[in-house]
Amino acid sequence: MGRMFLVPTDGSKCAVSAEEFAVREAKELGAGIVFLHVLYSPSTLVPMPDIGKEEDQVLQDALERAAAADVYAESLLVKGEHPVEAILTEAETGYERIVMGRQGGGLLRRMLVGSTTAGVVQLAKTPVLVVPCVK
Repeated sequence: MGRMFLVPTDGSKCAVSAEEFAVREAKELGAGIVFLHVLYSPSTLVPMPDIGKEEDQVLQDALERAAAADVYAESLLVKGEHPVEAILTEAETGYERIVMGRQGGGLLRRMLVGSTTAGVVQLAKTPVLVVPCVK
C-alpha cells in the first residue's frame, strides 16, 4: 500500500472522532490506515495483565469503521510505559500523517501521563493532524 495514515486510538470519544475523520480522508485520498493502540504499561514490580478483550475491542471497532467505508486498515497493539514514545517510534516507519483526537483517555490518565496528543505534536517529524472531539 502506498499512502498510509497512523491513527493512535484508545477508544475514547475524541479518539473515535479522529478515527472517523481519518477513514473519510483515507477514502477520499486512496490511503490506508494503521490503527495503533498503546497499552499503558508502567514500570512496576506488578506484572502487566495480558491483553484483554477491551483492548482488542478498541482496535476491532476501528477496523470495522474502516471496513464499512471500504478503506484498507490494519491494527497494531503495543505495550509501553510512554505512549508518546510508542507512537513516535511507529511513525518513524513511514506514514504520510498521524491523525489524533484532541484529547484521549480520562482526566486521571491525562494528569498521570500528560497529554499524549500534545507530546506527539511537539516531537513528531511526521505531520500531525489533530481532530476536535465531536460531542
